[in-house]
Amino acid sequence: MAPQRKYNCIIVDDDAFAATLLKSFCERCSELRLLAKFTNGAEAYRYLEDCGFGVDIIFLDIEMPIMNGIDFMRTAKRCGAQVVVCSSKSQYAVESYEYDVCDYLLKPIAHDRFMKAVEKAILEKDKVSKWLLVKSGILSDTNPDAEADEKSDEQTAANNENELSSDMDGGIWMRDTTGNKIRLTASEIIYAEAMENYMALLTTDRRITIHLTMKKFIEIFGRNDEVIRIHRSYIVGKKFIKSISDNTLTLLYGSTQKVDLPIGKTYLKMVNTLAL
Repeated sequence: MAPQRKYNCIIVDDDAFAATLLKSFCERCSELRLLAKFTNGAEAYRYLEDCGFGVDIIFLDIEMPIMNGIDFMRTAKRCGAQVVVCSSKSQYAVESYEYDVCDYLLKPIAHDRFMKAVEKAILEKDKVSKWLLVKSGILSDTNPDAEADEKSDEQTAANNENELSSDMDGGIWMRDTTGNKIRLTASEIIYAEAMENYMALLTTDRRITIHLTMKKFIEIFGRNDEVIRIHRSYIVGKKFIKSISDNTLTLLYGSTQKVDLPIGKTYLKMVNTLAL
């Protein structure tokens, strides 16, 4: 069975009670990974720039200090994330939909209504992702069934493996899903996530999606002492590990950016031997 994809999300809301409630909803949803919370749009936009716009869903309030939700949507309209507005007032709905928001939730927000918005956001995000893959030539828009698409993915992954090359400095050259040839070293990997025949990587300066299987990724980087596998779906850079608590590992990168990842039972003993 392929690992379940996690959708990265952030909360932008200066209402402490509402933000806490949204945080609890996100943590209860197995498909979401909450990356961060912010109290104004300016902080959130700086975060998006720092993490390479690698956020899938944004839960956004409207009335906030410094930069409100409308100004945020205007500034970050090309970030690629699905925006779910969470406001106590309905008067901003019409203007919000001018920025193609995915959904508009009125506070107080019920959990079942939140989940409907999440389902809608994930559906829209997947549509956009597939369109980008079709545009880049990785998927065919004329494929009639999912099995054919899966075989196409596997073949593309195999082709990409055949194009791998290394250099004298330990860099690995490969192609990302847009067809660009990129150079990757183990030292710049913050974490890598397996998604069927793809690997989604967060590095020190960018987010990358490559058509490569986890098995091949392990063959390339698994023996490098700078990274460690913590889960069947995750490999992380050791130097970015901030803490280990129970079955969760926290990574720290940039100046203040954090992400929590699960530790698989098979890898727990090995992870706990790390000296932080």
